[in-house]
Amino acid sequence: MNLPPSFSVIVSSYNYQDHVVDAVDSALQQTVPPLEVVVVDDGSTDDSLARLHARFDGDARVRIIAQANAGQLAAWLRGLRDCSGDVIALLDSDDLWLPNFIETLGQVYQARPDVDYVYCNLALFGAREGLMLDRRRHRHDRDLGLSVVLGCFAPRWQGVATSGNTVRRALFQRILALPDDQISQWRTRPDDCLFYGADVLGGHKFYLAQALARHREHGRNALLADRSATARLRYEIRRERLLAHYRRQIDASPRLLTLAKSEFRTKPRPLWSDWRAYCGLAWTAPEGLLRRLGKLAAITAYMLRSRR
Repeated sequence: MNLPPSFSVIVSSYNYQDHVVDAVDSALQQTVPPLEVVVVDDGSTDDSLARLHARFDGDARVRIIAQANAGQLAAWLRGLRDCSGDVIALLDSDDLWLPNFIETLGQVYQARPDVDYVYCNLALFGAREGLMLDRRRHRHDRDLGLSVVLGCFAPRWQGVATSGNTVRRALFQRILALPDDQISQWRTRPDDCLFYGADVLGGHKFYLAQALARHREHGRNALLADRSATARLRYEIRRERLLAHYRRQIDASPRLLTLAKSEFRTKPRPLWSDWRAYCGLAWTAPEGLLRRLGKLAAITAYMLRSRR
């Protein structure tokens, strides 16, 4: 039987003095305790550091690191240097975990050593309530398989906000191995680096529908920031630069499209939206018409079998 993985928790914090202690406490109060909790204060100008030291100094489970303000991605990188667990779990300093968060996600890693990335739904609280992932496809657990071809040529946002994400440490290190100029560009919304990087770099993802973490909704959430056309274009440009970096890491070329059929078969219960995406990928592959038609037929046959 596989041994349960150890979890290292990285809490990135910036000016959340009223919430950060509660966030760390929620990580420490797990039914399966983490190996360590690394809190990286990203240059807070409020009372965050003082409150953290007052509460956790002397607690061997918690390490508190202060750095000059450099953004959330830089905070993750700094925290990673102090982590030794098999799996990295990320927690925003204004969010909370349910007590069985690590236990439940850890069971997936233990049962499925082939899985590299497990994320769960989030329950919203504060300014808005409900589930963060509330579409029909989010109602059930799903093995998402591999998404290298999809990530390179039809990237999707396959993940959730920070506090629902866990990643095996080796993959997390590869995802965060970005050039300095890109690290500075992802001061906010570095979750996108996780989603797109994990897919292109070959991470096997698994989604749990249960909301095992609570995401605080308020006006300072990065996802609720400027949504103007200018801001959106700037985001799309930096996303494309990010994807280009990950594609270079695997020497991606149009020949990858010939693997669309094989990749589709790594998904035990694909959705019809997956079927459409992979048919499109297979159809644009640089190979003869008959081979492409044969792969479309094989993708469709697999889809029909998986729905029985």
